[in-house]
Amino acid sequence: MSLPIFEKVPLVQVADVENKPGMGNHAQSPMSPEFQKLHEQDIKIKHRVRILRFVSRLISTVLSAYMVASMAYALSMYFTTRNYTLNGGGHPWAPNTVLWPTYMVLAIAAVTMMMNLITLCFYCCGVDAANKSSKIMGYLGYIVMAVHAVVWAITTGLFKMANIGNDLWGFSCSAEADAIQGQVESLLNFNDLCMVQQGTWVVTIIETVSYIILLIIYIYAARRLMHKRRLSKFDQSMAQAF
Repeated sequence: MSLPIFEKVPLVQVADVENKPGMGNHAQSPMSPEFQKLHEQDIKIKHRVRILRFVSRLISTVLSAYMVASMAYALSMYFTTRNYTLNGGGHPWAPNTVLWPTYMVLAIAAVTMMMNLITLCFYCCGVDAANKSSKIMGYLGYIVMAVHAVVWAITTGLFKMANIGNDLWGFSCSAEADAIQGQVESLLNFNDLCMVQQGTWVVTIIETVSYIILLIIYIYAARRLMHKRRLSKFDQSMAQAF
């Protein structure tokens, strides 16, 4: 049993419109072979793009969930241990610890995950629901996709640039954290925190690249659709002329 979005839509016979009443004289002439060939190709492309959209959204949801969990874990470790007193009177974290990079990734990942979940719900409801959502979004969908790519690119850069030692990621991977690990071993593991946040940064890169690739595919599909519409108008004008 497959999901509704993976069911191929039957190929529409463009030339059959001449049998439908009320289509006008221009619809009673067969379309050009070029248009029919392009139409058949578009049916296949639509099916592949639909699958690609679903898979990309699913992967993005999983990646976003990982980032939300990892950033929430890092913050929870910080807030539960920041007041712990070390031997000598110090604390486990750097003075004036910078938290905004962690909050930034957490917030953007949470928003991305929610938007992806909404889209996945549309797709799981069937082809009609997915098509309706695409029509509602229209050009806004391309803008949102471009904004996602830009936001994730900026987030990736800022998260890396903020890694200067007094943020959660930077301090977790520092020599200072290694030096006091023995005193806080029962509370937290700086090495685990370092690896988790390092993995989060890698995931932000993957998110950025995936959105850029998906945006390119959307633009390609849109250009093919525009070419098909122009060819259809040309065929109709030729039919009216004859």
